[in-house]
Amino acid sequence: MEPDLIDPRTMSAEVYRKLDELSKSHENDRNRRKEQCKQALETYTYLATWGLLRLKAEEIAMKKEGWKDIVRLFFQILQDPKISNITNLSESEGLATLSNQTNMPAETYLGLTGLALKLAREFAFWAAAVYVDVKEDAEKE
Repeated sequence: MEPDLIDPRTMSAEVYRKLDELSKSHENDRNRRKEQCKQALETYTYLATWGLLRLKAEEIAMKKEGWKDIVRLFFQILQDPKISNITNLSESEGLATLSNQTNMPAETYLGLTGLALKLAREFAFWAAAVYVDVKEDAEKE
């Protein structure tokens, strides 16, 4: 039996749908949407530079809700059964889940990081379409 493969359309469609819902839920708050756009565009760079564990830790320290919105959404999508099927990433115990070397061996963490990088690229791609009205402002900051 072949291993289950992730259809890239699944991830792409999920990111678009969730970003669109998030954007619309704050449609009257331009500044928050601008922060969401900025974070969605920067998630890949942050993740590639600092890693998955650090991104999760940053979620706790983030002050701007627009930024937190995106990181929370990122981990919610990453833990989806159609994406990674690794639970407890988006909850408060996500940091413990990622740092537990017994329950998440290095091979699993590295594989999850690869998926996370792909997911982060989707965030940046769809941010341009979902936040088209604030994207230029977000890129200037």
